[in-house]
Amino acid sequence: MYRLLGLLFMVVATAAFLPQEAPPEGQRVYSQFLADKNRFHLQVQRLSAYVQRDAPLDSLQAAFKQSRLAYKRIEWLLEYYQPVLASRVNGPPMVEVEEDEPGQILMMPRGLQVIEPYLFPTYDHNQKDSLTRELKVLLAYSARLEQGIPASKLSDTDILDAIRQELFRLLTLGITGYDTPEVQTGLPEAAATLTILHETFHPYANRLPEQLATQLKNRWTVAIQTVEQASDFNHFDRVTFIRQQLYPLCKALQQARQALGIDVAASGRFLSPLVATLSDSGAFRPDYLINFGDFKSTSQKVALGKVLFFDPLLSGNNARSCASCHQPERAFTDGRIKSRAFRGRKSVLRNAPTLLNAGLQNVQFYDSRVFYLEDQAHDVLKNAHEMRTSPDEVVRKLAGSSQYKKWFSVAFSGGLTAPNVRNALACYIRSLTSLNTRSDRYLRGEEVSLTADERLGFNLFLGKARCATCHFFPIYNGFIPPHFEKTESEIIGVPSRRKIQNARIDSDPGKFMTYQKELHRFAFKTPTVRNVALTAPYMHNGVYRTLDQVVDFYNRGGGKGIGIQLDGQTLSAKPLDLDQGEQKALVAFLNSLTDTTGLTSRPAQLPIVEGSSALNRRKLGGRY
Repeated sequence: MYRLLGLLFMVVATAAFLPQEAPPEGQRVYSQFLADKNRFHLQVQRLSAYVQRDAPLDSLQAAFKQSRLAYKRIEWLLEYYQPVLASRVNGPPMVEVEEDEPGQILMMPRGLQVIEPYLFPTYDHNQKDSLTRELKVLLAYSARLEQGIPASKLSDTDILDAIRQELFRLLTLGITGYDTPEVQTGLPEAAATLTILHETFHPYANRLPEQLATQLKNRWTVAIQTVEQASDFNHFDRVTFIRQQLYPLCKALQQARQALGIDVAASGRFLSPLVATLSDSGAFRPDYLINFGDFKSTSQKVALGKVLFFDPLLSGNNARSCASCHQPERAFTDGRIKSRAFRGRKSVLRNAPTLLNAGLQNVQFYDSRVFYLEDQAHDVLKNAHEMRTSPDEVVRKLAGSSQYKKWFSVAFSGGLTAPNVRNALACYIRSLTSLNTRSDRYLRGEEVSLTADERLGFNLFLGKARCATCHFFPIYNGFIPPHFEKTESEIIGVPSRRKIQNARIDSDPGKFMTYQKELHRFAFKTPTVRNVALTAPYMHNGVYRTLDQVVDFYNRGGGKGIGIQLDGQTLSAKPLDLDQGEQKALVAFLNSLTDTTGLTSRPAQLPIVEGSSALNRRKLGGRY
């Protein structure tokens, strides 16, 4: 017995001195997350204690900034696995409403961005009770942030994908100021983010070939130093940072993943898991914004949809086509303040928006009333002021053409049906995608140049002018990166007439018409500003004829800045303080966002409708 115990002791003692197998990277990452999460919780507790003790303003503000820096060390993993919970810690300070529920059920924002305006630029002690309540809620969340993080299932694939996603978040929401609208600490927070990502990746770097590991280390170091050494938020050269530091880092990380043999994430997301940067070709996949798998695009569907788009058979009077109001030469707009209504006697409610890149958003129309392009096509076809027809009538007329019936049988297993007509149109519109302007190619590192004004304007767009906090890089619409699950609407206070003082709000209630929620009154979907040089006049009511006028409107603080009393304005009423040179540069950049290459051609001819000479005289592209 004693001999057996002695032998057992020797085995255990020997095992204690043997080399131990390194813990999986997932276990190490989770342990670091727990430690950083606890530090964040303690930092919020410290801030709360300062508030209770009525500490000086500089102490309160410093404690808040430290809380944000602490959060940035856990954000990358929390946003990847628990984006809803992350939004309760660092979501935008916007009140929302339950759109699909009756009544006016408000969803109040929570977290750091809600607390921020209590402390910046100054602190009103009369708000102490409200601030204390917000801090208590934040503390309740920060105490349990590890919930939902799969401690035992953190794979190498997920870890590297989370790092990639956080780099995209840093670019689109961090250095642009979206996260920190008042305190503007986006640059030091970017440094904190890059630091934790570098630390997380370091064990992987030890498994890389020496040359690649050294290259990657240098990429991390230079990127961190660049944001650490930035003089201030407004003058940081974001364009150079993206082109020379951030994107090369992203590309090196993709090379490292490939060298390590780590699979990409199996993703059904709009953002492709295969690309290294947000400016890569094929970064976004419009076919992931469909409601049925059978609705995916094919070349046959796109070709058929293109002909349908220019065919007046789709209208009630066989004279108007989709291209009547969405003309390719005008970036698929019509150049009018408001489009002509059916038969041209009146105008429709709103200005015709561009269809270029319309597939890169998950809601359609200014008032966000439909989610899918197929539903948009259905809405337009039956609208009495637009195409004034019906699905059955469209199918009946198309069935009179043997050519159309043949094309539909090739493109669809079900042949010519109303849903397939809508899907063909939607596939054509999804094909109208182009993210290849000079600025896109410049950021990729290609041998193209931007003028001095265009570079300055680009930096203003991403920084001081705060354009990119609503028109998100790189699609420049309201589809929020990097998850791309929600398209924002904003209340900016568009006037009924162009005035710079004593203006009145335009009477169009916007999104309120869709959901009947007071919070949505005067809210409109944030459109893309790509190809904006071709889409004048501007705003939903066409009130501004030039980009200079649009920039002036925003520079004054939107509707409130021109005298409109609008309590619900979501656009900051604080003037941007852009001087004339900066406004000129911003317009120069907007003008550079033009690329319609290969998208504006029209069909050579329309199919014959057998036995109808009248229909065969219809005009390709229609009349107004």
